[in-house]
Amino acid sequence: MSSAARQLIVVGLLVAAVIGLFAAAESGQRQLAAASRHVEIAAKRELAAGDVLQIVSQAESGQRGYILVGDASYLVPYQEGLQKLPGELQALAKAFADADPGIRADAEEVGRLARMKFAEMRETLELYRDRGRGAAIALIGTDLGMRAMSQITDRVERIQAAETNEMLQASRGWRSDRWLNLGLMVATLAASVFLVWLLWRLVLHYMRSKEREAEEFAEREAQLERVVKLRTEDLSELSTQLQSIAEKERAALSRELHDELGGLLVAARMDVSWLEDQLPSTDPDVQAHFKRLHEALHAGVELKRRVVESLRPTLLDNLGLFSALRWQVSDSCGRGGLNCIERYPSSELSLVPEASIAIFRIVQESLTNVLKHARARTVEVAVDVHEHWLVISIKDDGVGPPLDRRRALRSYGLAAMRHRATGFGGEWRIIRRPQGGTEIEVRLPLEQILAVPAAV
Repeated sequence: MSSAARQLIVVGLLVAAVIGLFAAAESGQRQLAAASRHVEIAAKRELAAGDVLQIVSQAESGQRGYILVGDASYLVPYQEGLQKLPGELQALAKAFADADPGIRADAEEVGRLARMKFAEMRETLELYRDRGRGAAIALIGTDLGMRAMSQITDRVERIQAAETNEMLQASRGWRSDRWLNLGLMVATLAASVFLVWLLWRLVLHYMRSKEREAEEFAEREAQLERVVKLRTEDLSELSTQLQSIAEKERAALSRELHDELGGLLVAARMDVSWLEDQLPSTDPDVQAHFKRLHEALHAGVELKRRVVESLRPTLLDNLGLFSALRWQVSDSCGRGGLNCIERYPSSELSLVPEASIAIFRIVQESLTNVLKHARARTVEVAVDVHEHWLVISIKDDGVGPPLDRRRALRSYGLAAMRHRATGFGGEWRIIRRPQGGTEIEVRLPLEQILAVPAAV
């Protein structure tokens, strides 16, 4: 064989080898691309399932924080979850549209359980608003919510395990075919193995980072709850102390006005009467001056009485809460020209002094708000005993509270009423009535406010 022929054979072999190398590389590249697609789809499915689980978990944590603390800001994760959930469930269904029937059924079950969990949280919030924190916490204490979360977590973990297994199977399938490319596939196989290993490392790193983020978020949330609880307790104690000091100062000022100013006015009236008796006169001007002086002193006595009663109602100490409330309602309605409707229990309740003055101040502040802002014609004040609660309700037919509920709740007077109620473990709420006007309802536990244990 000639040299040229050998060269042609070598060149042909080289060309064949190059073609074979390219063919093997292309085959390996296609196999790698197919495996990468499997891994990408599996990663997207894991991410979609994990996002749904995260939304539900954060919403549940925020909802429980709101019920335990009563701070509306805790509802932000729940409200955001309500908005995000439809889109995330749609993404979840799209991600698993072409999955195996078993995995697709798990994804559909995750969606159903997530909607059911949000429905359960909504019912709990409605129960909290209608029947109070105790009823909501009792519902949370049942295993319904825990069972739903456990089922969601189990389904998501099953999906993630299946998709992880899918990634591993794709990786193993690609590696099993490497021997078909003989020695020419060594370089391509090594690069592909490195790429699969790198992708696997990225997936593991992503999963671990998500776990760390969830742990850090939970720790920050717990720390924030502790800080909020401590600050709330400090502010509550400070507010209670300030209210107690204010009541003491009012009582002291009331006694001083009653004793000092009342004595001066009475003495002045007696002196004027003595002068009128000692210096009788038929002069009309003198008699008019004496009359105006008597009227002025009488008006001063009435003003002193109203101020004293406003600072510290003597009826509250002498005749009880209901008598003091009747006087307050009558005085406020008389000054505002309102039609008043009142309803009280048939017999006076024996309340601790702190509770009596707190209830009186709540009604007083409510009536003041009606006179200042409501532009009402009728006001209704009702005190009822419902099982273990004393319920105080003040209704009017005026213009209603501001549409911006947050601005209404920042009112000092409303905040003071709310604090007086919660200070006894009670509940306070302001309602815009459907027929127009405002209703303020306060519920106080009898066991906290009665001077003697309530008879059952």
